[in-house]
Amino acid sequence: MDPVDRIIVANSPAAARHLLIVDAPGLVDEALLRADRVSAWCDDIRDAALVRDDVLIDRLDATTLDGVDLVWMRLPRALGALDEYSELIASHAADDVQVIAGGREKHLNRSMNSTLAGHFTSVSASLGQQKSRALRASGPRRGDPVWPRHKTITVGGEQLEMWWHGATFAAGRVDDGTRLLIDHLDRVADADRYLDLGCGSGLLATLIARAHPDSDVDATDTSWAAVDSTRRTAAGTGVRTHWAADLGDFADQDLDVIVCNPPFHRGAAKDSAPTIALFEQAARALADGGEFWCVFNSHLPWKAHLSRLIGATTLVAQNPGFTLTRSLRRREDHGQP
Repeated sequence: MDPVDRIIVANSPAAARHLLIVDAPGLVDEALLRADRVSAWCDDIRDAALVRDDVLIDRLDATTLDGVDLVWMRLPRALGALDEYSELIASHAADDVQVIAGGREKHLNRSMNSTLAGHFTSVSASLGQQKSRALRASGPRRGDPVWPRHKTITVGGEQLEMWWHGATFAAGRVDDGTRLLIDHLDRVADADRYLDLGCGSGLLATLIARAHPDSDVDATDTSWAAVDSTRRTAAGTGVRTHWAADLGDFADQDLDVIVCNPPFHRGAAKDSAPTIALFEQAARALADGGEFWCVFNSHLPWKAHLSRLIGATTLVAQNPGFTLTRSLRRREDHGQP
């Protein structure tokens, strides 16, 4: 266990009837020693892969939360995610449920206390330990659910019903990077098969599916919240969604066009390796002559990596915040068949 896991455990009762773990796969073994029943939920499929099958649950609802009297949670960075988790727990868990939510002190803020207080009558904070702290909540306030949320927007000349969960990237808004890509979607090639890689709320996948109704459009993300948001936003368009950590669902040279506006880090971690691995997978899955459209923060050095790993990369558009590039896949340029 890391310091966050340890402070969660240190502030918990010694035993529980039904212990729910949220986004904290490292706590499963300890939970099995303390509770009669243990369930674990992870929004990120990479975390879910670390949890044994007999503990992992595939949703949070009245059925899976029934009888939960203790929750161990890693505090999400997004207040919307904390609000949605709190709403679900307060609405469906046991009357005596206690929530112990931990995080690194540098990532905590008083808005987290206020968010919990919107769903629980008692909220307090632990003392700090190893630069970590836990928030404790009890006394659930039952209420009508407001998550997931949706609204009608006009973007790319189309009116869409955009859905989002609390943990969805850019929840409830069109982020500047996505908007830059949308502004240039009319320059994306006509093709048979498209992929929205890192789909978020599903705006790109939905717009592509509407513009190319005879084509196959897929959307993938590591976040369950993103995948479910995309499924709702793209309803009726035929978009296929994938909750996946990689492009393993796609064969070599399976895709003609990939559009990509993913987060280039995981949580607070700054590490280029996952991004480079993503580019490598895209290169494998793209057909010869296929296009990889990528938008990223302008200060990041991804253009050179795209040229090296995928093919000739051109600058399509740039503003002070974001850069949009198009890479053309040419296997002969990389000594590949």
